[in-house]
Amino acid sequence: MSMMSTALPLYTRRFSRRHPGLFVFLLDQSRSMSEPVIGMNCSKADFAATALNELIYAMLDQTPIDEDTGERRKYIYIAAFGYSDEVVSLLTPDGAPIDLPTLGKRALGQTTVARDVSVSATGRPHAIAEIVRPYWIKPAWVNATQMDKAFMRARDVVRAWLHSAPEPGQAPREQGFPPVIIHITDGEDNGVYDPEPITYEIRSEGTQQGPTLIFNCHFTANMQEPCIFPTHEYEVAQLSPFAPRLLAMSSIIPEPLLLNASEITGQPISLGARGFIYNSNAEVLVKFLNFGTLGTGALV
Repeated sequence: MSMMSTALPLYTRRFSRRHPGLFVFLLDQSRSMSEPVIGMNCSKADFAATALNELIYAMLDQTPIDEDTGERRKYIYIAAFGYSDEVVSLLTPDGAPIDLPTLGKRALGQTTVARDVSVSATGRPHAIAEIVRPYWIKPAWVNATQMDKAFMRARDVVRAWLHSAPEPGQAPREQGFPPVIIHITDGEDNGVYDPEPITYEIRSEGTQQGPTLIFNCHFTANMQEPCIFPTHEYEVAQLSPFAPRLLAMSSIIPEPLLLNASEITGQPISLGARGFIYNSNAEVLVKFLNFGTLGTGALV
C-alpha cells in the first residue's frame, strides 16, 4: 500500500515561530525619486518611504504577542536596501535580516501621517486624520538607477538566509515559506549589468515550499492607469521599453496567492499572472505591498 505524502502544497506554509519568513525590500533611491507626486504634497521618495514604514508598522501590529514574555513573536525577518549607483542597507548596519520584534524597538523616530478615516457612499474618503507613527526608513535620492547591484545584494542575503542555521526552536530554513523580494522603482535601469539574469538566479533557489518570489512595482509621478498583474509581454510592451523586462523579472503568482492578489484588482486573477505592477497609483502600491507580505504566508 502506498504512503500518502504529508508535505504541504507549495506556497501554503504559514509564518510562525517555528517557520519564520524573510522579506527583502529593494527601494529605488535614484535622483528621479526627488520628483514631486502630482496631486500630493510630497516627492516620490517621500511617498515610497512612507508606504514602506506603514507596511512595517502593519506587519509588526499583526504579529502575535507571546503570553509568557509579552513580546512580539519572531514570525518575520526583514532586510531593506536603498539603491542608486550604490546599495545601502536601510535597517541594519551590515544588511543582515532583522526580526520584527527587534526592529520594532529600533525606530528612528516618529512622524505624522495623514490617513483617510471614513468613506462616503460613493467610496470617496471625506475625512482625513493625522496619525503619529514610528518610522524606520528615511526618504533619499541620488545619482543613477543601478538595479543590478540591488538584486545582487538581495541574492546574497537570500542565499545566506537559506543556508544559515535556524535559531533555537526554529525549523530548518528549507521547510519554511520561501523568501520574498519586493522591489519598488520609478524608472528604467541604467546599471552596468543586466539585472534580468540575476533574478533568474535568485528564483532558481528556494525552499521545499517553492522558489524565492520576486515582485516588482513601478510607479511614476502621475500615478495614472496602472497595469496590474499582467500575464503576457504584449500587455506591457507599449508602456515602455523596460516594462517587458520588469515583467520577465517578476515571479508568476503562485496559485494559493491568487485570491489575495485579486483583492487588488477587484476581479479574479488568471493563472500565469506575474507579480508585477506598472505605473502604480498610491492605493495600488499600498495594496501591493500588503499582498506581497501579509497576503503570502499568513500569520498564525
